Amino acid sequence: MSKPVIILGGGLWGSLLAYRLKEVLPLVDFILYEESSTLGRHEMWSFRESDCGKALNWLRPLVTKSWRQYQVKFNSGKRDILTPYHLLDSKKLHDLLIQKLPAGALKLNNQISTELALQEGSFVIDTRNICHFRKTGYRKCLSLEVECLEDHGVESPVLYNEEVMQKDCPRNLYYLPLSPRNLLIKDFWYSNDKNLNLDEMRRALSETLASYGWKIHKVIKEETSVTLLPTSRPVFRQEGRVINLAGIFHDTTGCEVGSAAKLIDKMINTSFRFGELREVVATYRNEIESDRKFLRLLNRLLIEEKQRRIFEVIYQKANLNLLDRSRILMWKLISV
Repeated sequence: MSKPVIILGGGLWGSLLAYRLKEVLPLVDFILYEESSTLGRHEMWSFRESDCGKALNWLRPLVTKSWRQYQVKFNSGKRDILTPYHLLDSKKLHDLLIQKLPAGALKLNNQISTELALQEGSFVIDTRNICHFRKTGYRKCLSLEVECLEDHGVESPVLYNEEVMQKDCPRNLYYLPLSPRNLLIKDFWYSNDKNLNLDEMRRALSETLASYGWKIHKVIKEETSVTLLPTSRPVFRQEGRVINLAGIFHDTTGCEVGSAAKLIDKMINTSFRFGELREVVATYRNEIESDRKFLRLLNRLLIEEKQRRIFEVIYQKANLNLLDRSRILMWKLISV
């Protein structure tokens, strides 16, 4: 009997890959290992429809909420971006996989080393995002899911809000209306310092929410995170019969859904053998490297020169064309 494919990590990448394998290649034997008790680690992932291309067709059953458009706000006014926006909830993804996967295909509360995984499986797909960057800044986030005393009046997601910009630190407030009284709020701070000043972030966010007239009845959930804002290429371990999917995401926003959906589509459209999959992943990394190199330049401008206008372009356009890139480089020349 042939050995199964071992998938390490039940976050977004590992869960979506298992979901898609079960749908399209049900004869491929695999085991998904996740060290925690739930898939997705209680996260919510949002994404623009334009980020996913044709992969949206199979992502739709996983979507928990959608909006027809989103907004970006400037001091001079707001702009509606007529691109649908979607939300994935890890709880729904977890529940679906519990129902779909056969006994033995999912091992929760189970941490396994790469070496042991190689002994158990024919090859390993590592989705745990274990990598590092030689140069990086940091994206600090205070995330709140809140219930307001009254209707908040927000109809569409707001992905960029210039009103909250700090003088000494680029900042962006992002919020999604989950219901007439519930909001998911993410307050991002960008710096070259990874220390999280939670008291300052809570105070600033409380002042901002009060200025909007939102009266908070209760905080349903509060989370904090510090993630990397790369200014260099990812460095990760690549060994033997291991396919490493580490470090593939939007370098400035941190969004993973679009990259995950597109690459998983490419992987599924193969014989799902090690050599072909390794080539597909390497080719995809090379295809997106030009765009990623430019995004890493934007990150340097954001962290080192506090060039806040970068957000204006990032959140208004799904893809940066030559004119967009020229505008940003012109800002750099003007600021020198």
